[in-house]
Amino acid sequence: MRSLAPSRRDVNRPLRAPAACRPALLAALLAVLLAFAAGARANGGQVRIAAERVGPYEVTVFTSPVPLRAGELDVSVLLQRPGSPEIVEDARIAVVVTTAGGETVGRFPATHEQATNKLYYAAKFPLKQPGLYQITVEISGPEGGGTVGFETAVEPAGDQAWWRSWWLWSTLALLQLALIWWLFGGRGTRRGERRPAAVGSSQRAERAGEG
Repeated sequence: MRSLAPSRRDVNRPLRAPAACRPALLAALLAVLLAFAAGARANGGQVRIAAERVGPYEVTVFTSPVPLRAGELDVSVLLQRPGSPEIVEDARIAVVVTTAGGETVGRFPATHEQATNKLYYAAKFPLKQPGLYQITVEISGPEGGGTVGFETAVEPAGDQAWWRSWWLWSTLALLQLALIWWLFGGRGTRRGERRPAAVGSSQRAERAGEG
């Protein structure tokens, strides 16, 4: 008579999330990690202007750090042709910073050389005083030019709320990953290790009945 009890090999096999659930689980984790990472690095950061038509170009502008604080600022520009992923690489771009009162703080060239990702144009410059500023991006390229700008507040240096800390959210994301492993991996293995004794008892009872 064939025993219906699971084999020792099956019992020791760790419990895993159903295969159909794994893609959704991984997608959710990836979405969380991307949300935590958004706006944290140069040539990325907080989106100030998203795919806006400026003359013959489509312009996206990012700033970092997030939030902007007195110190070194990074303004990165992604320049594309409208309706196309094609990057415009031979334009001349400058970032002009003025105070809320209209006083010019500086005019800074944005170049590929300053960018971490060479598809971007980046301008890096110091801004020592907190306050309200107007940042204007001037674009001149082979197909024409234009300007686009936005107003932003610059916070005092080091004035960062705990809930805005990149390290905090990174740590929470890693803890989330560890929790998922424990729920669908490690925890299942420990359960499997406690089963052989019970299974062995049922097998002995079945053999006694057959006898």
